[in-house]
Amino acid sequence: MESLEERLRGYAPLWGQWIPETRIYRNGSCCVYTLSGGRAEQGFACVVKVVTVLGRGEELEQSLADVRQEIAALERLRGCENVVTLYDDACFPLYDGDTLVGWDVLMRMEQLDCVAELLREGESLPVSEVCTLARDIAAALAAAHRAGLIHRDVKPANLYRTADGRFQLGDFSIARHCRAGVLETMTGTAAYMAPEVARGEVYDGRADLYSLGIVLYQLLNYGQLPLMDENTPFSERETAVRRRWQGTKLPPPPEGDRRLKRIILRCCQAQPQKRFSSADALLKALERPKNGWRTAAVAGWACAVFAITLVMLPYPMQALRATFLPPSATKLAEVEPEEGCRYAVVKATMNWEEAQVYCEARGGHLATITSQKQMDTITALLEENQINTVWLGANNYSSSSGFQWVTGASFEFAAWAIGEPNNDGGDEHYLMMYRKDDQGWVWNDSVINGVYMFDAQSCGFVCQWDETDG
Repeated sequence: MESLEERLRGYAPLWGQWIPETRIYRNGSCCVYTLSGGRAEQGFACVVKVVTVLGRGEELEQSLADVRQEIAALERLRGCENVVTLYDDACFPLYDGDTLVGWDVLMRMEQLDCVAELLREGESLPVSEVCTLARDIAAALAAAHRAGLIHRDVKPANLYRTADGRFQLGDFSIARHCRAGVLETMTGTAAYMAPEVARGEVYDGRADLYSLGIVLYQLLNYGQLPLMDENTPFSERETAVRRRWQGTKLPPPPEGDRRLKRIILRCCQAQPQKRFSSADALLKALERPKNGWRTAAVAGWACAVFAITLVMLPYPMQALRATFLPPSATKLAEVEPEEGCRYAVVKATMNWEEAQVYCEARGGHLATITSQKQMDTITALLEENQINTVWLGANNYSSSSGFQWVTGASFEFAAWAIGEPNNDGGDEHYLMMYRKDDQGWVWNDSVINGVYMFDAQSCGFVCQWDETDG
């Protein structure tokens, strides 16, 4: 069979006037080429997207139907200014002798700036542009959902910026028409996939809202996905995604105003019922009220601050951060020992990942213990505040070499209880420290929510800030 470039030269001129030129994208069976030769009065550059499907008999028919699903979706949404416009399409058969073995499916569209490419090139969208993207893509999703379509793959690679600064949603290749508003097939890009989709559960258009929320969070988090930063190792990025799916509470993204952050965090809720009920509802929330919202926000903030109670003990507090604690957590004390580490003990019944996110949101991490001196400092702090069970900052969830500290520090010092770690049940991946009557302070490998088996009044975790932590 001829190469795709050779076949395209044979198909040209496409739609009577277009000549394929440079390939600018390739991913599996899909390629995108620039086009030349179109009518100048159209005033914009175009590309041709080529999807090649191969097979025989029923397999080929199904593959072609899957590709034409995108064409059907774009035709259904023609006229929505926030969806990429399909101008032309065509199908060319491929033969092996006299046998039909495939099709080249061609789609002509406007050449636009891909948001994923902008991020790869280091461009940072200002908050005002992120707000425009949020409204435009929410409008696109609203139109799609009203047409019975769930996109299922909202991500930067499928978002485009027009020459006049608008944003459009493209690539409906895995969009599906849903009956009664729900689907149960698992598809999409994992990093942006809604938890219910990842679990293979029935889902609806709110899965698209989750994906859009993750994109917006990334754009306001210096290009990084939730629970990640530019220094997060690749091996830990999958773990961060799983933590989101498990319902780990996300800290607000660092950029954007308080109102926009609240909207994004609501979209990113792991439980669909906690998100906006529809894309239309999200779009309405994104339209800033003409008045009143600022007063309400200030009043709400004042109420939140009033509800916080801190019990502070007489330790040096020069470096105390201005942190606001959720009702489920109370900071009992903070101390600045030697060796450049500052600790705070927090009383709360959170699982390990929630505790780590809580510390990360405040610029620190769950405490690491790499020496007997650090062990003595932390246990003395716990005893003074009558906390008997805490999380420490280590796990072996994604490590084949045993427990690892979240900071990457060497895991040489250890204070395991007799017979530990034993990975009882096969899912004890998180480091817990507790005071055992016959052994004193010891370490134990635990399930993620192991503290719930202890007295809530004596459970918590220890946050640590290092000299290099801002």
